[in-house]
Amino acid sequence: MEKNISEIIMNPVRLRIAQYLMIHKTGTTKEIKEELSDVPPASLYRHIKTLADAGLIEVTDEKRIRGTIEKTYSLVKNPFPDAGNQDYNGIIQNGLLMLMSSFEKYFSDEHADPQKDMLTMSTSALMLTDEEMIEVLQKFGAIIADAMKNATGEGRKPRQFTIISSPTEVQ
Repeated sequence: MEKNISEIIMNPVRLRIAQYLMIHKTGTTKEIKEELSDVPPASLYRHIKTLADAGLIEVTDEKRIRGTIEKTYSLVKNPFPDAGNQDYNGIIQNGLLMLMSSFEKYFSDEHADPQKDMLTMSTSALMLTDEEMIEVLQKFGAIIADAMKNATGEGRKPRQFTIISSPTEVQ
């Protein structure tokens, strides 16, 4: 595989496919398309193929329906069993570059309206023990997991949340 794994994962459509599979455990392309109705079918098929080729999702069932084979997908439980100590610096750097690219693309659009689009950024230095940090992440994760259950509907549009926890210079 030529593409960097973080490039594959950080794509917004592929993130939404992975989120669908996290919530529903399994899904056919048809079921995923119903949820991601704003994604063109050809694009959705391409993104699912990319995730499968990267070993991030797998076919868990196949059914013959009217001459075609309907595949059911799920997330791979441990996609990198031999990864050992991953290159977190590279993953984080790549993720930050992708965020920068996303913002560059957004702000290059003459119709960009950060206030209307509710674009926001917040940085807070919190005094937390490891246990308190875990609790904060669990609470935030529960809020995000609840919002991930929202189906495509009137007025709903994809919104990307990125959480970065980093050490501060002041200890």
